[in-house]
Amino acid sequence: MRTGSLDSSRLLKFYVVAVVVGATAALALASVHPEWDNSDKFLNGFIAILAVGLAAEISSVRLHVGSSILSIAFIPFLAATFLFPPVWAMILGGITVFSVECLVRKKPWIKVVFNTSKEILAIGLAASVFQFLGGEPSVYAFPKVPFAFVAASVTYAATNSMTVSFAVSLAEGLDFYEAWSRMYGGAVLYDLFATPIPAFLAYLYVHNDLTGVVALTVPLFVVRHVYAQNLRLEQSNREMLELMVKQVELVEPYTSGHSKRVSQYARILARESGIHGKQVDQIATAALLHDVGKVYEEYAPLLRKEGKLTSEERVLLESHPVRSAELVTTISNLRGPVGLAVKHHHENYDGTGYPSGLAGEQIPIGARIIMIADTLDAMTTDRPYRQALPLERVVEEFRRYAGRQFDPQLVDIAVKSPALRRLVSGVVTQRPELSPQRSVKEGLRRADRAAV
Repeated sequence: MRTGSLDSSRLLKFYVVAVVVGATAALALASVHPEWDNSDKFLNGFIAILAVGLAAEISSVRLHVGSSILSIAFIPFLAATFLFPPVWAMILGGITVFSVECLVRKKPWIKVVFNTSKEILAIGLAASVFQFLGGEPSVYAFPKVPFAFVAASVTYAATNSMTVSFAVSLAEGLDFYEAWSRMYGGAVLYDLFATPIPAFLAYLYVHNDLTGVVALTVPLFVVRHVYAQNLRLEQSNREMLELMVKQVELVEPYTSGHSKRVSQYARILARESGIHGKQVDQIATAALLHDVGKVYEEYAPLLRKEGKLTSEERVLLESHPVRSAELVTTISNLRGPVGLAVKHHHENYDGTGYPSGLAGEQIPIGARIIMIADTLDAMTTDRPYRQALPLERVVEEFRRYAGRQFDPQLVDIAVKSPALRRLVSGVVTQRPELSPQRSVKEGLRRADRAAV
């Protein structure tokens, strides 16, 4: 594992150097004929678009997943591509990103250099495509080449997303597609609908000078502000749910980290089951929040109880998936697949589970995955009633209960997954079992305690 990590680190550094070299080469080629225009219209346009770009970058919103941000800076950057010669458009984008990354966000130098370089490269490629398809950047005349505008916008978006996704895949050990889908998969339609806006900004400046820039950018920033406020509200609600997860774990200290591990296992199992993109994130999110309903006070005595639960207590505890789903779905973007996966994560494949007695394919795929991930963590970590089971024993029990408690196809994928084995092996504590049969049964009776 250490060797692989070292190789990834070296490859990442090499990749960053390659992007920097590519951006430098693109700037050098574009600088052969710089074509600076001393007119007021050119200078005013350059300053105005630069100001809009800086404002857009500074006011960008950090998204919940990873270090991704929501920014409308692509609008002035592409508008610059349509208004100014390539070298000046690239310099404008480079100055903007470098200034904000270095002075405002204060990122490490390697990130500052990489982000600045990939922006210069994306703008340079977009400008090349624009000109190749008949577009001529100008602050005096607006070219009527719609296909060139669209192609340049697609080139810019593709270059930006691919360069960043590949860096993230190397840094975090993810598949390229997974890294791309997590960061940009949900923004594809947004990017397509936003394609005409940079061209419209360029058109307004050509025909209305600074008045045109203001007429478009003010409404854009108002809309962005409203969207950002809604996004921040949803993120705050989500963080509140995650805080509740931690509170549940405080009630049962022996389940510390349980929900996070279940989320990690669920993500791997979902991906290896052939699920891609946003659905993988939804399943991982549902896995993280699957037991959040246990934060309600009525469950605390049951979670702390050492003896066997009475029938009434068991009925009460079995209501926690519904309560969890109710909490989760207070966030609008967690309704639907996430809420359903949380609600039904205790449904058995043969229909004997709860709360709805669903069976087989009736059970949402996310819930079936969480069932396996949840049980996997329950059996491979120490609990008050038994010690952690070795992986070989866990595999044996999964196969025994396939088709009864678990989806047999998912079981087959789980027990053969090298990624799951590697991840679990860092958690499993190999110890002698005091009572093997009781350990397995207790590990599978997941309704009795926090993780089971």
